[in-house]
Amino acid sequence: MRTCSFLLIICLFSCSKPYSKDLESVLEQAGKNRKELGKVLKHYSQNSADSLKLRAAEFLIVNMPGKYSEYYDAPWNDVATVRLRWTSSSDKQRVLDTYKIGELVVQEDITCITAEYLINNIELAFKVWQERPWGKHIPFDVFCEEILPYRVGTEPLENWREKALASFADLDSVLNKPATTSVEACRIINSLLPRFRIDNDFPSMNFSQLMASARGTCDDMVTIAVFSMRALGIPVTFDFTPRWINRPTGHSWNAVRDSKGNYIPFMGAERNPYEQHPGVLYRTWLKGKVYRKTFAIQQNILTEDSHIPPLLEDHKNMKDVSAEYTGCTDTVTVRLKYPPVTPTGSVYLAFEQNRQFYPVAWTEDSGDTCRFPSVGRDAIYCPVYYANNRQTPAGDPFWLDNDGNMTIFPPDSPDTLLTLDKIDPDNNIYRWLRRMYHGIFEGANQADFSDAKVLHTINHLPNKFYNDVILRTPVNYRYVRYKSPEGEHCNVSEITFYGSEGEKLSGTPVGTPGAWDNSNNTCDKAFDGDVTTFYDAAESSGAWTGLDFQEQKQIRKIRYLPCTEGQHIYEGHHYELFHWMKDGWASLGKQTATDSGSLQYHAPSQTLLYLENLTLRKKGKVFFVTPDYEIHWR
Repeated sequence: MRTCSFLLIICLFSCSKPYSKDLESVLEQAGKNRKELGKVLKHYSQNSADSLKLRAAEFLIVNMPGKYSEYYDAPWNDVATVRLRWTSSSDKQRVLDTYKIGELVVQEDITCITAEYLINNIELAFKVWQERPWGKHIPFDVFCEEILPYRVGTEPLENWREKALASFADLDSVLNKPATTSVEACRIINSLLPRFRIDNDFPSMNFSQLMASARGTCDDMVTIAVFSMRALGIPVTFDFTPRWINRPTGHSWNAVRDSKGNYIPFMGAERNPYEQHPGVLYRTWLKGKVYRKTFAIQQNILTEDSHIPPLLEDHKNMKDVSAEYTGCTDTVTVRLKYPPVTPTGSVYLAFEQNRQFYPVAWTEDSGDTCRFPSVGRDAIYCPVYYANNRQTPAGDPFWLDNDGNMTIFPPDSPDTLLTLDKIDPDNNIYRWLRRMYHGIFEGANQADFSDAKVLHTINHLPNKFYNDVILRTPVNYRYVRYKSPEGEHCNVSEITFYGSEGEKLSGTPVGTPGAWDNSNNTCDKAFDGDVTTFYDAAESSGAWTGLDFQEQKQIRKIRYLPCTEGQHIYEGHHYELFHWMKDGWASLGKQTATDSGSLQYHAPSQTLLYLENLTLRKKGKVFFVTPDYEIHWR
């Protein structure tokens, strides 16, 4: 009898399903916590009806390595108070020391997560997936990524599904109507989420903390939407661009999956699906690449961390979804001209911004050429290598235009004669010029300008350079001022008054106090000699800026400059032109501007250039000369 029992045990053990190689590897990494993970697998192995839940459990466990919580081991009310004043605090260390919230704790999921937590997460996820009317349109693989995951980022773990279900329980009857779609459900829930105040520099928060504080970054706004939607069975993603092509930051947003498998962008806790949001839909905010955060570990860049650019450091949990967004070229083929200093097997695609190249995509180093899929248009790119935290060119930069055509910029192209009248494209210049049209200059001897006389009216659109007004007859006044046309906030960059001998008249700045949006663009900026500053009045109408000479002075000439933000060529200023070379930007020489308002240079006709105002220490935008000799600005 004992022999039979022993044989039966051996038979049962030998017939049990072995774990996959990947699953066994994770269980070994779990160490002492292997028992908890094993409980989950055993729980769903008892009944064949739970086979899909077993697959879900295996998905979560196999992709658990690298997932962790970050938090301060302190009462939440202390942490919340610190966070409330964190960004604006001038002495952050004093705040930390006073509240004694201690050091940041990092806790790996694989070593501490419990079977109870995972089983509860799986059960609640399956329940809403199977109950919601749109659930039948969600395949299992989509469910695993967009509803099942137990965490979003590095937030402290909690029973967030139960809390979210309780918070929105009053909407069950609406969400369960047969005609309700995932997109409509998303709109309903997103409209009820708290409106956020932007704040930075603090660890990730979980669902409860986000609902209580309603402050954070765009990542936090996306995260609270992900928690809320997934808890209710709505398939929602976390999408982002590492860095805008034409803005110095990145951005994140959500997308909800409809019944046909399409993803509709929206901004969590702010804008609903199909509503315009600058970071999602506006074409003027250019995206080189768009990625989607995943729970599954991706086999993306197979190299050491020191060989991975900063913007791509989270590559193991993101996939490229650029093709879902407009303005992409399917495949860009790039020639590799320069060998890597340290071969890593990878080539990166970097876009130009402010004379720097930022890697935002990767591909395999396959020799003479490489291919990058789904690349955003209307941008300058360069293939680069990245090794040991150092970036080097792999080939020449190129321009990818709105039609997907490439213009390559070799560093050794023939020279052409360039005439330059600005250091960047000054796209807003005519808006600023119009703001001075019909403005007037006045003189007075009374401080309240009760005896004011008009010295000059701007009856034509001003010149974008300095504008000179010669008075027919010199006049004597103690006070002078410029008054804005109605609705134009008295915008002016520089004003100078001259005497009968051509001397510059000095005085004390006076004018309407304050500035728009409480900025430092006050009335004295019109007399500070800095062409990059300007007066921007708080009032749209009735504002003025002027000088008190302290005594009557004879006035013969007025010179004024509209708001140009230092974009143009100014007499007496020193400039230097640079062009791109393999080893960086090289100088093409320095010049001092005359009163012509332009500079002339012999420069390569097919390379990247930028002009710098050395006097103002202001660098211009990168530009290049097209084959028909037109200047194209970035």
